[in-house]
Amino acid sequence: MVRKLFCAVALILITANAQGDETMKIKVSGVQMPVSSNLEENLPTLLKHIEESEADYLLFPEMSLTGYHGDFDQEATEKAWKEIAEACKKSGVTCFIGTGCKEGEDTFIQTRIYSDEGELIGTHEKMVPTSGDRNFCVPGKELRLFSHAALPFGTLICNDYWVTPGCGPYPDPRLAFQLGEKGARVIFQAIHSGSGQLHTPYHESNLVLRAMESKVYVVTANAADPKGPVNAATGLISPEGEWLVQVPREGEQVFVEEIEVNIGAVR
Repeated sequence: MVRKLFCAVALILITANAQGDETMKIKVSGVQMPVSSNLEENLPTLLKHIEESEADYLLFPEMSLTGYHGDFDQEATEKAWKEIAEACKKSGVTCFIGTGCKEGEDTFIQTRIYSDEGELIGTHEKMVPTSGDRNFCVPGKELRLFSHAALPFGTLICNDYWVTPGCGPYPDPRLAFQLGEKGARVIFQAIHSGSGQLHTPYHESNLVLRAMESKVYVVTANAADPKGPVNAATGLISPEGEWLVQVPREGEQVFVEEIEVNIGAVR
């Protein structure tokens, strides 16, 4: 109820800081969780975290609903989307759900955004899938800016953000920078990057530097890896490039943090 009230009066809660900029306070949350290859195992975990969430915006890892593969049942997946939408409405939380999605002959790696009223705000399809991803999916074509309760934001999926060397010779479109230029104030980054520690410095320096370059908060949520600590932290980065939160790198973890976001004129 408190979160629904927040969204209903968001414009009233917008304040001006000492510099005269309009700001708003929101609670963001990321869930680091083990991701099974089976939707039936993942869905109860997602629903549990939605039900228990104390945040306004709740982020889950890449493909955390269907599992990280293309061999999922679209009908069962769509049924799960409806359950998730109802849970968001009941709990009054806006959620970013990592899922697979089949449209005709094409399979996408997708993030679906459901509002605190259970409505689909929009979707983002992974635009820079790795060479491994492309064995079962095709790239998304459109970078979208979203807005909800006066907050302009974007969402990216794993390799979209950093285009890791060795994961395919693909051009880096600097999607985080593009979202910053469009006016995003927060980027929600769903990840499923594994535990190969060779990649850790690259992933995390990119998370920090691109947050700074784009002047955005970055919320991250990685899938817990049974082989060891994740190589990109679940947490929160400020527009100044400071890690405000990092959860432990192994097992199921959750953070909730309040941030004050400048929602003044688009840059």
